[in-house]
Amino acid sequence: MKNCIGFDIGNHAVHIAVQKKGSIVRGYTVRVAADLVKNGTIVSYEAMTDALKEIRRTQKLPTRNAALILPAPLCYCRRFFVAANTREQLMFNLPYGFRDFITDDKSHYFFDCAVLNAVRYEDERPPEFDVLAAATRKEVVADYVSMFKKAGFKLKTIIPEEFSYVNLLKRAKDTSHHHGILDIGHNAVKLFLYDGTLFEGVRVIDYGCNALDEVISEHFGVDTYMAATYRENNNNGANDLDACRTIYGAMALEVLKAINFYRFNGGSDLEHLHCCGGGAHNEALMNTLRGTLPIQLTDMSEFFEGNSSKESIDYPLIACAAGVALQ
Repeated sequence: MKNCIGFDIGNHAVHIAVQKKGSIVRGYTVRVAADLVKNGTIVSYEAMTDALKEIRRTQKLPTRNAALILPAPLCYCRRFFVAANTREQLMFNLPYGFRDFITDDKSHYFFDCAVLNAVRYEDERPPEFDVLAAATRKEVVADYVSMFKKAGFKLKTIIPEEFSYVNLLKRAKDTSHHHGILDIGHNAVKLFLYDGTLFEGVRVIDYGCNALDEVISEHFGVDTYMAATYRENNNNGANDLDACRTIYGAMALEVLKAINFYRFNGGSDLEHLHCCGGGAHNEALMNTLRGTLPIQLTDMSEFFEGNSSKESIDYPLIACAAGVALQ
């Protein structure tokens, strides 16, 4: 799309990227009410509709065209091989790639994919497509489309995180090496692995900045929603608490294990990790990661060097929203 607004609805905030003519020109992160989103799933579509209406009004967004990141709990995304054939036959065979994940009626789901490679074998085996595919329930899509329509938007595209980062990788100066994207989010830390622009896998650590909010909450006697503000601004040295440093060490160790597992199973050495998510702004955490991981940590600037925006954009926070806006 020529102009589009990318949305990444997180547990505590909505991340927004404004795309014009293939460039990200504005970016916002807007906090939402506590408990409006839990584990990536919207608790109240009516309340989120009101939040999106308010965002559209206050930020004066320039277009109604919207694109959305579908959170991991609501979709399946995986890479596999399927018989090479026409587009119609490919889509007919696609659900079989999810047979270990989807046990109910396949007609309840939307399926889509991107063909990464066409593989031809030297023996008599028929050729295959190497695909990155996604599946989600039709009712989920209907709920999101309705919500955005009521908020004044036209929802044109919905993709999972894995596809979004591919769009960013395509903008990199060098796509010949392996990329790692480390998303230090609220409920999880995710290490996305790519061979150039080809998705290879994701490793998930099932706790993120929420673990820090809990110990900050306990220490200062505030609720976890307020504790997130303490963490984001390092109020009263919240990020330097011993309990927080213990969590930093645990996170770093789990990321190290994920990198070593990737290498042990045939993955080429990563040159660096691009860091994004709210945790990328926590300098105490980043210092722990730098001191633990045998790999350079860098930001997301490589993917946005062509942007001409005069505004300051927090790329680590809006990276995923930017990726879907560029779809």
